[in-house]
Amino acid sequence: MVTDNQRSARARQTRRRVLEAAGAAFQELGYANTTIRTVALRAAVSPETIYKAFRNKATLLKDFYDLTVAGDDNAVPISDRPEARAVRDATTPTSAANAYARLARIISSRTGPLLRIVYGASGTADDLRDFVRRTDEERLVGTTMVVQHWHSQGWLQPTLGSARARDILWTLNAPSVYLAMQDRGWSDDDYEAWLAELLPATLLTT
Repeated sequence: MVTDNQRSARARQTRRRVLEAAGAAFQELGYANTTIRTVALRAAVSPETIYKAFRNKATLLKDFYDLTVAGDDNAVPISDRPEARAVRDATTPTSAANAYARLARIISSRTGPLLRIVYGASGTADDLRDFVRRTDEERLVGTTMVVQHWHSQGWLQPTLGSARARDILWTLNAPSVYLAMQDRGWSDDDYEAWLAELLPATLLTT
């Protein structure tokens, strides 16, 4: 007899396999040329299984993006993962800048290849424009939480209000900035070091 735990584990494995197949297809074929049938064939499931679990291709894209941001499918919020806790647990503005730069580097390096494809095609599909809007809004929420914490610690430069600081940080951590630096030949180490240096210069006390 199959137990509930075994069913849950199988469902999780199938979901992960579908999302990884979808991600590979998006990056190899582009969003427009990826179909549910293509993903189903790659994941060795029926199209009906994908429609039942994800409804449509736009949801597949968003769920694969969320998986990519986290780095795995464990049920642990980003805010509770070690790289995010390091930002919250920092004890000085300098260590906070270093921890945030590290977090931005980790997430950007994970999501950059996918977002490059999405941004390149976002002018041609409504669901891609909606995806960009939603992920920008989610990034704004995370940025707001970080700035509020820095404000509570008294680390923001005195000439900055929280709203202005939030907008500056949201701009600095934009995926388009990371991708532009990659295009100019910058490494992930270069990006992390740049951001760690820039945060004290623009936002934080020293």
